[in-house]
Amino acid sequence: MAALRSIWRWFKPNFYRCHLAYFVVTILITSVVFHASNTSGSRNDGGQKIRYIDSLFLTASAMTTTGLNTVDLNVPTTYQQSILFVLMILGDLSTVSASVVFVRRYLFRKRIGDQVATSRHAQKLVANIDEELAARQSHVPRRPRNPGNVPAPDQSAEESPSPRPRWMTPSRRICGLVVPWETNLWRKTTSALSSWTANAGRQPEEHHYLSFRPKLDSRGRFRQLNEAEYAELGGVEYRALQLLCWLLPLHTAFWIVLLMVILVPYASIYQPVAEVLRDSQAGNLSPAWWAVFIATSSYTNCGLTPLVASMIPFQSNWLILIVTGAGVIAGNTFYPIFLRCYLWILSKVVPKEAEFHHSIAFLLHHPRRCYLWLFDGRTTWVLAATQLGLIATEWLLFEILNINQTAVDAWPLGTRIMDGLYQCLGTRSSGLYVLTISSLAPAMKVIYMVVMYFSVYPLLISLRTTNIYEERSVGLDAEQLEADDAAKNKKKRQDPKKGRLRGLHIRNQLAYDLWWIALAWILICIVEEPRLNSDAPGFTIFAIMFETVSAYGNVGLSLGVPGKTTSLCGDFHTLSKLILIPVMLRGRHRILPLAIDRSIILPGQSLLAELDHHYIDGLQDERNVERRIREAERGAQAESSDVSQPCQDPDT
Repeated sequence: MAALRSIWRWFKPNFYRCHLAYFVVTILITSVVFHASNTSGSRNDGGQKIRYIDSLFLTASAMTTTGLNTVDLNVPTTYQQSILFVLMILGDLSTVSASVVFVRRYLFRKRIGDQVATSRHAQKLVANIDEELAARQSHVPRRPRNPGNVPAPDQSAEESPSPRPRWMTPSRRICGLVVPWETNLWRKTTSALSSWTANAGRQPEEHHYLSFRPKLDSRGRFRQLNEAEYAELGGVEYRALQLLCWLLPLHTAFWIVLLMVILVPYASIYQPVAEVLRDSQAGNLSPAWWAVFIATSSYTNCGLTPLVASMIPFQSNWLILIVTGAGVIAGNTFYPIFLRCYLWILSKVVPKEAEFHHSIAFLLHHPRRCYLWLFDGRTTWVLAATQLGLIATEWLLFEILNINQTAVDAWPLGTRIMDGLYQCLGTRSSGLYVLTISSLAPAMKVIYMVVMYFSVYPLLISLRTTNIYEERSVGLDAEQLEADDAAKNKKKRQDPKKGRLRGLHIRNQLAYDLWWIALAWILICIVEEPRLNSDAPGFTIFAIMFETVSAYGNVGLSLGVPGKTTSLCGDFHTLSKLILIPVMLRGRHRILPLAIDRSIILPGQSLLAELDHHYIDGLQDERNVERRIREAERGAQAESSDVSQPCQDPDT
């Protein structure tokens, strides 16, 4: 029995395993379809067939948005390219993370429906809403009553309880949102201005969307809620999920469609671009299809393109570089920053009395309760400054270190500046390139390898440090750290606890990552030993390390092989390719939470309710609850009594 429990421990579903299974199953199914569409009919252009290992590698590269290619993409048929096109979207960061929001919203709705069916209090709330709707339709003003008869925290026993508005009650009707375009433009403008004037001196996190004044700890967690307050909070959170369910897909669709709208007519009509696309390689590539593919590839940061030369033919075409570069940062590097900006702008435009504004305010105040990649204001500013600083530093190094490099010196000054910036964006995540990486200065190649490994760290550390349950996962007590640091650093404006958290997370992430890269590097060097010993073109120990880091970082840059346009892994042995596939998968999953995260735990789980509802001041009881959640989420046996041990791997 103990053996069976131990086996079940490794197969019990949790978020990490479901996420991994989604990728593995999709890759396996589409690789079979990809290969069957190649071998069941006539040969592809050029009389070349694609082996199954290359079909598997290409589908894994597209699904993990890596972009390494063992076969030139002018070899697959248009149908096979369409499979890769779909995989880029299915594996995209925004697509996968948004699907969790849809699942959580569905379970919230189901949970609220169960409450209405079983709870007398919830039934009274629904009856109150129905009466209010009927009164609104008959144009009879009516103030909603509080069916639960729950007094606000600051009311005395003699006073009658204040009425609870309709938008504060969790029920089947709370899914309705007052969209901005249904209100009068003048009313929106005046309300926004008056709201801004009236609240100029208030605290930014005024919880006007709740009928009670919540008690929050230093991390913004709700404490000591009674049953009615917990139910009301669930209703507000559900409406916030409703908002995310249209905001997230709208962001993705807007950017992909915008890029297509610009690039498709431009590539089809502008003859210099159309001629390059049609004549630079075999297969008569359609300019419109290239534009559709590159628009999606740049937003998803995959880097695959039907044009085997990537962006090299467009070194001097500023329009294409600017448009695809904007897609790169909108889809990955600045994705959380864009989301926060959307919400902030909406909060200034939508009237404060509207339900829509209440959902926006909740997301701005408690972003990590609802979504994995939505951060608080301070973290978002730090993330933006960090990303801009890294890009500027890499850009400056590109311009300095490539002085006297033939491939770069041949460019005009304006082209060199623009292409240097674009290549910095490509190195961070997308893998698109405007010159062959092997032609760069040796020091620049080393810097690019380091950048590919660390490119995800700003996002990852922002994710870790804003996880309200992550402190115990790395052996930290937030309140104790805050108290100790406040006593020692009263005059410092910087939050030292945040710095210590970031340092611990970086060290733990290094231990989490490096052994995978080192192991894969060693194994590939063993497999490719004959070529390394014979000094085969392109095969060096550094080139293999560069390829491994690129695969783990899901970037897709490669030093390549002289005379070929595929990645270096295109000349790898079959076993080496099989080693790189799990490396790409592992790299794609390193950005997930280490143990537990409020934004991915599904509603209806009793342990989540226990943690949110009965948050106890006693540290030991609090740790016991969190230990039970980690045990349930990770499918593990009970953890040892030493909860200060870090949890590095969500699947161990």
